[in-house]
Amino acid sequence: MIQFMIVLLMLLIGHPLASAQTPTRVMSGYAATSGPHAVLWIARDAGLFEKNGLRTDVAYIRSGSTMAQTLVSGEIQMSQMGGPAMLAAGVAGMDVTFVAVALNTTPIVIMGTVSKMEELKGKSIGVTRYGSNTDISARFAIRKAGLQPEKDIALIQLEDYAGIMGGIASGRIAAGALADPFTDAAKKLGYKEIADLAAMGLEFPFVGIVAKKSYIKDNADTVQRFVRAYVEAIAIYKNNRDLAMKITSKYTGIKDPAILAATVDFYAPKLQRIPHATVGGIRFVLDQVAVRDPRAKNYAPETFMDTRFVKQLEDSGFIKGLYPR
Repeated sequence: MIQFMIVLLMLLIGHPLASAQTPTRVMSGYAATSGPHAVLWIARDAGLFEKNGLRTDVAYIRSGSTMAQTLVSGEIQMSQMGGPAMLAAGVAGMDVTFVAVALNTTPIVIMGTVSKMEELKGKSIGVTRYGSNTDISARFAIRKAGLQPEKDIALIQLEDYAGIMGGIASGRIAAGALADPFTDAAKKLGYKEIADLAAMGLEFPFVGIVAKKSYIKDNADTVQRFVRAYVEAIAIYKNNRDLAMKITSKYTGIKDPAILAATVDFYAPKLQRIPHATVGGIRFVLDQVAVRDPRAKNYAPETFMDTRFVKQLEDSGFIKGLYPR
């Protein structure tokens, strides 16, 4: 009876032994509904966060810039987002860094009603938000064609990929910056491929996990467990095509099996088994950010890279064990 009362008292006062098995709550989010964001969706739906002692809710926050603000406010602790919005926030003084990068190249294709970038002069390209992955990719494609963003080709914010597709269909824009599965959907509708940035093989931190440096300092073990779940989700995406298709369909709303298969087949080989941020990728995006914010030139890429969590999983053999063949 006395032992029972002691245990009951421990539960009531929140003794460490009583709460040792309580999952750590972590709020996370994603900034787009393109294929590579399925890594976070898989981590959630496959129970990988729970497996690592985390209770993680996942929210859709429609733009990278809004995601950065939500992260800094503390409403979200671990954010899946792209380099442009994160680095723009960091250059502006926000306390953010990458702890993992799943996709280190841009999959963006400019799709629309014309055949060449030069034919877009005087017209417009749809992007999700200014400063986003789509915006930075579109601006790069415009400059590579010898044209000037906004002067020669307007950029119109349309919130998300579905909005861009609708903008092309309505004639509001002549082209849009799209990523699979929406690229394949656009092709099925008869739109033309104007510029394929995906084929350029650029280093570009397109999708990764971002956290506040102050949060990492106080919660390193939680971050390690989150990254462990994320790394395992990458392996599932690469190794389990059917599950990756099913979860991609759930979150994007796309039901066409051919489009879903093409999406997974496109991203699976491009997702990094060892998801480090790279100096080259961060530098490339900082250079693009510097066009609008010259302060970006003053930052070393390493300022926005915390590689210790992925390195621990690499050094321990955990990542190698996810790919037995």
